[in-house]
Parts: sequence; C-alpha cells; structure tokens
Amino acid sequence: MKVVKPAADHEVPRGVVGGAEISDVTAGAKDIYLGIFRVDPSARSRPHYHASCESAVYMLRGELEIQWGDGLEHTTTLVPGDMAYVPPQETHVLHNRSADIPAEYVVARNAANEESIEVTWSG
Repeated sequence: MKVVKPAADHEVPRGVVGGAEISDVTAGAKDIYLGIFRVDPSARSRPHYHASCESAVYMLRGELEIQWGDGLEHTTTLVPGDMAYVPPQETHVLHNRSADIPAEYVVARNAANEESIEVTWSG
C-alpha cells in the first residue's frame, strides 16, 4: 500500500498543471496511472496524444472544451460529472474558456507514467 498526499502544482510537458498522482515514480505502479490536473482560466494545452495507453477523464470542476482528431475537427465541452474516453494516439487539445474558474479533472490510464507526445503542425 502506498498513500499519495496532495502535492505542489507542477506544469506537465503538454501545458497543463498537475498535482498529486499515482504512477511508477510516486507509488511503484506497473500498469496504472491516476492524476489530478488543472487548466487555468483562459489557458489551453498544446496539441498532444498518448502513444500507447487509453485514458479516462472525470471532470471535477469548471468546464473544459476538448478538440480532437487529426486536424482537431471535433469539439465537445465537459462539465462536472462528465466522463470521457481517449483512445491511444488520439490528438487532442484542452481549452478552459472561463476567464475566472479553473477546470479540474482526474485522469486514469493503463500505463504507469504520464507520457504525452506533442503534435506540431507547420504553418
């Protein structure tokens, strides 16, 4: 058993803010990842995907617009209580359109770490 307490905020590579997590680093996990994240008001992540793991999202607070697809052609908005599934290699961007309320959510993955690959488009 390993208990992970709330941790100091830290920016993760794709441009959102992380908090506490269960991972290979914090708990010695082998096949599971669980983390709490925040997108600050008016902020957005960089386009990214997770190469070889599935992700499940549960919205805690605020609203989060998600764009996904090869050209980010799909859009939806998550509100508290919503859940979303993100398959491996699905490019997506998270955008908090609120000017004053952070968007907070929990992510579970079938991998032991928080790896993401940023997508860059020319032009």
